Amino acid sequence: MAVLAFDVWVHAANTVYKGVPFGAVTDWAQQGRLAADDKVRPAGTNEPWVRAADHDIIGDYLFVKSTTAKPAIPVKAHEALEPVEMDVGWRKSREDDDDDVDMIPLIDISLVLLIFFMMTAAVSALSPVAVPEMKNIADLKTGGDAFTVTIDKNPLGEVIYSVRIGDRAPEKIDAELPTLAAALIRLDAKLAEVRAEGNAPPEVRIACHKELPSERVHELSKELQRRKDEKKISQFGAEVNEKNT
Repeated sequence: MAVLAFDVWVHAANTVYKGVPFGAVTDWAQQGRLAADDKVRPAGTNEPWVRAADHDIIGDYLFVKSTTAKPAIPVKAHEALEPVEMDVGWRKSREDDDDDVDMIPLIDISLVLLIFFMMTAAVSALSPVAVPEMKNIADLKTGGDAFTVTIDKNPLGEVIYSVRIGDRAPEKIDAELPTLAAALIRLDAKLAEVRAEGNAPPEVRIACHKELPSERVHELSKELQRRKDEKKISQFGAEVNEKNT
């Protein structure tokens, strides 16, 4: 029996993940990594993309109500109004005259639900980047004119950035940059050199360490999208950096 798999289009990172197993997709949906507006389709097909919230199977795992969900079947009026016979006798006591409602059980349930949603939100925010084992995440060139912005960790566990061109190692001024702002300054400087030489806007990869939060990729993706809109780069995509630190 073939394993059910999907192609997943994540809008936040502008990335398509191909051949993602069904179990991984449902995990992403329950952990909040798959948004309602992200799209899915059967792996290896050319079927139209479907919103994750509107998918017949995956939509049930999201905390979002599908826009195409079918209404519940109404109960027939004569069945709803039929009396129910019970053999249990009812003995009226003096406590029945008390109109006060016991709110303690309701408060207990509310506290449990509150704690559950707080823990779910915290885990989703700190979850690392988790993608299926695949290399063709984005159709980017591997030639010497492609730019790569690497998000990595130093031996102390601190986040560092670097900018390089092609497969060459980054220059000293472009390596171990402590902040995203510093990395963008170096990237803009290199893009300016490309424009000054009259070359076409380059492509940019994002290579992120797999143990870092996905927010790092989202922040950089927003900045690259702005530069793409300004025609400074042609396109960009993300991939996982498997290097151990």
